[in-house]
Amino acid sequence: RSADEIEEYQRVSSHVGKGLASIQKELHRMRVVTKTQVENIAIKREVIHWIVEGSCYIQKGSPSFANATYTASPQVQEMMHKKMTSTDTDKAPDFMVALRPHTVWEKTPVKLFCTVDGHPRPIVKWYKGGKPVDPLSAPGKYKIESKYGVHSLIISRFTSILACAVLVFSSVPHLTVIHHSKLEITMLDRFGVSFGTEGGSISLVCTMVVVPDLPNVPPLAQWYRDDKLLKAGKLAEIKVGGGAATLTLPHLAKDDEGLYTLRMWTKDGTTEHSAYLFVKDAAPSVAGAPGAPISVKAFDINSDYVLVAWKPPNTTNEAAITGYFVDKRESGSATWSQCNDAPVQICKYPVHGLNVGHAYHFRVRAVNSAGISRPSRESDKVTALDPAERERLQVIKLDGKHEVVIKDDDLEGYVTLPGEPTDMHASEIFKSYIVLSWKPPSPRGRAPLWYIIEKSVSGTGAWQRINTAVKLQSPRYPVFDLDAGKKYQFRVYSENLYGASEASKPTDPIEKVDEHGVPSAPGQVVATRNTKSSVFVQWDPPKHPNHLMGYYIDASLVGSKTWAPCNHKPYKNTRFLVHGLTPGETYVFRVQAVNVYGLSDESQESTPIAVEPALTTPSAPHGITMLSCDGASMIIAWNSPKHRGGSKINAYYVDKRDADSLAWKEVNSAPTKTRTYTVDGLTEGTFYEFKVQAGNLAGVGVPSAPSTPLKCEAWTSAVPGPAYDLAFREVRGDSLVILWKAPVYTGASAVTGYIVEMAKKGHHYHPLNEEAIGHCYLQVTGLEAGAEYTFKVKAVNAEGVGKASQTSEPVFAKALPGTQEIQCGVDEDTGDIFLSFEACEISETSNFAWSKNYKEISDCTRVSIETKGKHSKLTFVNPDVSDLGAFSVHVTDTDGVSASHTVTEDALNTMLELSYNIRHPIVPLKHQLNYEVLEKGHVRFWLQCLKMSPAVNYRFIVNDKEVTSSDSHKISHDVNTGVIQMTVDHFSKASEATYTVQIHDGRAKNQSSLVLVGDVFKAALKEAEFQRSEHIRKQGPHFAEYLSYHVDDDCTVLLVCKVTNTFSRTLNSTFFLQFSRKDQGHYKAKLSDDRGKDTSVFDISVLSVGVVVKSLPLLFLSGSSASELVLQCTPEGIRLQCYMKYYTEEIRTAWLHKDSKISSSEKMRIAGTAEMAWMQIREPSEKEKGHYSIQIMDATKSHTRTFDLSGQDRGRVVGGLPDVVTIMEQKTLSLTCTVWGDPSPEVTWFKNENEVVSTEHAKITLEANKFASLTITAVTSEDSGKYSINVRNKYGGEFVEITVSVYKQGESPPDAVQKPCLKPQTASNAGVEARWLGKTP
Repeated sequence: RSADEIEEYQRVSSHVGKGLASIQKELHRMRVVTKTQVENIAIKREVIHWIVEGSCYIQKGSPSFANATYTASPQVQEMMHKKMTSTDTDKAPDFMVALRPHTVWEKTPVKLFCTVDGHPRPIVKWYKGGKPVDPLSAPGKYKIESKYGVHSLIISRFTSILACAVLVFSSVPHLTVIHHSKLEITMLDRFGVSFGTEGGSISLVCTMVVVPDLPNVPPLAQWYRDDKLLKAGKLAEIKVGGGAATLTLPHLAKDDEGLYTLRMWTKDGTTEHSAYLFVKDAAPSVAGAPGAPISVKAFDINSDYVLVAWKPPNTTNEAAITGYFVDKRESGSATWSQCNDAPVQICKYPVHGLNVGHAYHFRVRAVNSAGISRPSRESDKVTALDPAERERLQVIKLDGKHEVVIKDDDLEGYVTLPGEPTDMHASEIFKSYIVLSWKPPSPRGRAPLWYIIEKSVSGTGAWQRINTAVKLQSPRYPVFDLDAGKKYQFRVYSENLYGASEASKPTDPIEKVDEHGVPSAPGQVVATRNTKSSVFVQWDPPKHPNHLMGYYIDASLVGSKTWAPCNHKPYKNTRFLVHGLTPGETYVFRVQAVNVYGLSDESQESTPIAVEPALTTPSAPHGITMLSCDGASMIIAWNSPKHRGGSKINAYYVDKRDADSLAWKEVNSAPTKTRTYTVDGLTEGTFYEFKVQAGNLAGVGVPSAPSTPLKCEAWTSAVPGPAYDLAFREVRGDSLVILWKAPVYTGASAVTGYIVEMAKKGHHYHPLNEEAIGHCYLQVTGLEAGAEYTFKVKAVNAEGVGKASQTSEPVFAKALPGTQEIQCGVDEDTGDIFLSFEACEISETSNFAWSKNYKEISDCTRVSIETKGKHSKLTFVNPDVSDLGAFSVHVTDTDGVSASHTVTEDALNTMLELSYNIRHPIVPLKHQLNYEVLEKGHVRFWLQCLKMSPAVNYRFIVNDKEVTSSDSHKISHDVNTGVIQMTVDHFSKASEATYTVQIHDGRAKNQSSLVLVGDVFKAALKEAEFQRSEHIRKQGPHFAEYLSYHVDDDCTVLLVCKVTNTFSRTLNSTFFLQFSRKDQGHYKAKLSDDRGKDTSVFDISVLSVGVVVKSLPLLFLSGSSASELVLQCTPEGIRLQCYMKYYTEEIRTAWLHKDSKISSSEKMRIAGTAEMAWMQIREPSEKEKGHYSIQIMDATKSHTRTFDLSGQDRGRVVGGLPDVVTIMEQKTLSLTCTVWGDPSPEVTWFKNENEVVSTEHAKITLEANKFASLTITAVTSEDSGKYSINVRNKYGGEFVEITVSVYKQGESPPDAVQKPCLKPQTASNAGVEARWLGKTP
């Protein structure tokens, strides 16, 4: 061997004794695993191929048979201790000779035979009625033999039990049954604390490894809620298989809240896992309504009575519960009915009036001042039956063999009147009601029985029946209508069809009161730390529990007045683990006790407590590696513990030993705070092992596992050593940042970069960067959400790639719940540029570590850091381009809370500009400086700020000279409106200038200028002088409104004016004028008194005459008064007419036919009168059909009126009437025809040109606006004549005439030619052309 091999041999030899025990242990484990695998293979090879059944009948002298079933089943078990020879082949068990039927006499022996075959040799077991036959259970009765492949069962004493029974024998081969306790089960992913909502669904899943894993032999999994076994049903679905046990709750209710336990049978006994499920209230149907009641159950079930009980819901921020409504429904029906008219104030309610034998479900709703809650989960089905009915049954044995069932009624003899009930008492006493109970009478008789109850005010002796309308069949009855403060006595009669019994003994005086009331408040509440999201709460029970049901626990953030429920179902113990809290927040807790009367007062609040893990010692460090060695010392490093124990780790202790020694030696007596340590005093060439312990406030934790043996040998490699201390930051669903520390050993030259390798779970490592990166961090993107990854880092120098670092801890690409990113902004008050971060969780020992380009910022004058609670803020001091880069923060002593933000040049410039504006603010202006001329000729200069403080300062400057407030220049401001103004009383030529306002409001400044020179100034001066003269004019009487004209409805032109400031009142002066062209000229009105005078002139010239004329239709007589076009028939043809209030030829009108303008002609003449415009169409023909319209134009708009002369939808008769009708007297005449028109036409009947009115004798009908009839009953000669029908709508119509002749009986009918239907005549005298016109004059 070489020297190195000899050294290795010596080192291994020294470890032989130490490693022998571990080798033997591993060998034993391998043997167990191998045996288990062999057993699994053997079990899986067991099969069943044949099932053979036979029957055996046993007969007795009388027609009765024995009742029993026997089964013989060969159970296959391979003989694993025998070796299989080359000639042996497996063969499934089979019956060569099966069981056959037998008929035997009772009490005679019988022997059953069967022959089986199979390889390996089958084992035969006998069964009776599906149960194994045990000869020891009945000595001497059964005998089992097996000789030469023939199997027999001898039954020595065969007896019958019941008549007409059949004895069947069957032989069935069975596999070896593997009991659940033979399985080895290891739970993997276990369900944790879960949260659900009413009406939702949830699944609790636990994955596992089952050995052996047989599809036909699933493990036995039992689910418990609060130690009560759950059964599969519509409210709980249980599945086991596929390596998982699943409990699904498809319809969550608060009744489902509790501690769930999965218990499984294993080879070593049982294994189980438990976790709590919280179910919160669903959103209420009405805001502020309480939650639904819980645990509705029915008790004391009788034939027409049941007592319903429930638990009250928790109320934190809702109004107190004032009562409950109880609903019921019959099983099979979906209709709920309310049982109580008024809310019951306790959590019990007796429901009576049920139908005997019917099944019911119940539910409860809570009521408060805001409304009614959602209904509770319905109760289990209960059937209204008398429980005493079964007690009245007796079983009598005859000859020790037969049993006879009889009722107590059969033993009473012939009883007519029942006895009196006994033991009358009150089983439930509350303010709301009293439940009376008694024992049924004995004897009671065979006739149907009911009860009569009477009450009496104690001491009066006067009895009153209280169930007059109800026949009670149960010995229970609730009484509601009792007066408070009075004591009552009760008695009961039993009654049947023969009469009533004597009254029972009266009860003692009973008063309707609540005996107990709500419990007293619980005692001291103490909260202690548990985990980073849970707190352990315990409290003292109330001094007066008063039939306590449980407790409700509430939590509130410190400083908040809002309480949230921690549990939603009363909890029975005085200790509770509150889950779902926000890590790092501080809470207080309170507790309320619950009983049938409701909730107690709240307990005192607990001491505030922060949600932090309980303080324990840290777990063991791990990942010990060597960073460098010089032959006499080593530098080692390790990873921090996975669990810090709720406190900051402040010490590490290192131990060492020679690889060939069992004794450990302390390396550092003084603790080190870093995770690297230089171990001195080593012997070169020796192998050493190291272990590390971590310490915190709770003490020193367990030591790490020993490192692999590390050889103390000087490193001389030219490539770098391994990087170390790999850590992860900013882990998200698709990215993360990996950080590491540079290698301690750099090799022959300096480290120039790093190569990072990554491997997804189940995949090989691959490099992430082709070129070496020069910094000790890398952002990795493109990850698969939820996948598991590991990393390695290799340092690079000029000589090559160095040794890979130790593999990192596995990391999942998944962000922590509630993770937030860094926010960058500018402070609105100070203008500081900042980076802000809020952590989703912290601990008491957490610190916010800020970094730039992943180098920690410490004692840097360019930034300041402020941290408060979960919030940390980094503020830049005089930021510039040197502050560009990636800023990151991570929160220590958490599960990796971190984030980063890159400050770019563009973003920095934007923020610097905003910062400058904030630090050098301006007063924002809504309106710049402006002016307006007021009455009296005053001029007001003003501007308006968006906001202004009361401490605002400002000044007006005119031509570079400040103007102060005086009588001629009044200066003021209004803080509410932000207006600053200066009013100049006398605005003259000297006021031409540039006006400026300078404003100072705190640090904000602004100014605004107005140049009032040149034409702009002249216009302002002219307006000021006009307003000044107007003010002087209005000092005496003057015209408020100057002369103007007004046209009345009757076309009278009025000249009007309005005079004011007279001695009496304001006057309206009117001058009437029948206007015409001769009235043109100048009209003047003068007004004067000793205070002054005023004049108004109105000029009506030739031009203005036209204006007035044009204004007549504009103001009053325009086309807006025009009516719709109407049709008028004339001897020359037809006329379309449009009526209006006033019409002259000067009004512009236009007539159109099919959108083409019509000019007045001999065929179509256009004209009008004073009240109408019309168009005459002479001798209309088919081409004049179509759409006509008139347009009336005024000064602003056009008015159009239309008429449709298409004639397609006029009223008409489409058939059914003859020209001549002859009929005998006393017969019935029916004239019926079909009419048509759109819109539906009006129908009128005439006789001899006189309208016919519908009577009993002559009845007129119109069915469906289509069939018109005239029916004359018992016609006489007076009914003869000329009849006609007029069918008409707005588009026109037509007449049809019929001649009716009535002849007497016995006469011959007059000669007449009956035509089927003649062409109808039109309703107009205008000839054939008028038929399509429709409308007549």
